[in-house]
Amino acid sequence: MASDTDKHRKRDPNSWPAAAIAKLDDILVETRASAGPAASATFDRADRHMTAIEFVKFWNGTKVKAMATTSPRGTPHIAPIHASFEMGRLRTTIYVNAVRRRDLQNNPAVALTTWGPGGAAAIINGRAHEIPDSEKDTRPGASGEERRTVGLEIEIHGIHAMKARLDLD
Repeated sequence: MASDTDKHRKRDPNSWPAAAIAKLDDILVETRASAGPAASATFDRADRHMTAIEFVKFWNGTKVKAMATTSPRGTPHIAPIHASFEMGRLRTTIYVNAVRRRDLQNNPAVALTTWGPGGAAAIINGRAHEIPDSEKDTRPGASGEERRTVGLEIEIHGIHAMKARLDLD
C-alpha cells in the first residue's frame, strides 16, 4: 500500500514529468481555442486562465466533484465523486453496481466538474475506461452491506477552467 508521502507526491504536479504538465497545458489551450461562444464568454478571460499546475492544484484541492454519464436512452445520471490527478492521470472509482457503470459500458463519455470560492470552476470532458484488476472491497453503505468499487481512468478531451475572481469582497 502506498504511503501518505507517496500519495502526496503523485498528486503534486510539481513532482510530475514535464511531459504530463505540457499535455494538460496543451488541452487547456486547445479547449479555449475551440470553445463555442457561451463557453468562451464564461471561461476565456485572460485574468482567470489557469496554467496546468494551477488547474491540477485546484482540482486536487477540492474534495467533491460531480460526474455525469448518459444511459442508452439518453437519460443523464450525475453523482458526487472523489477524483484526483496522479502523475498526470485523472482517476476515480465507481461502485460496481452503480447505474453510471452500466452507462459507461454502453457509452464511455463523461463530464466532470468542481468549483470553489470566488467563482473558481473546472469542467472536464472525456472518456472513462475501467482500470483492469482494480475491483476491490470498500466501506459498507448506509444499509451496512459490503460494497465493491472499480477504478476508472479518464481520457481527457477538454478542460474548461478558471481562477476565482479577485474583485470579490
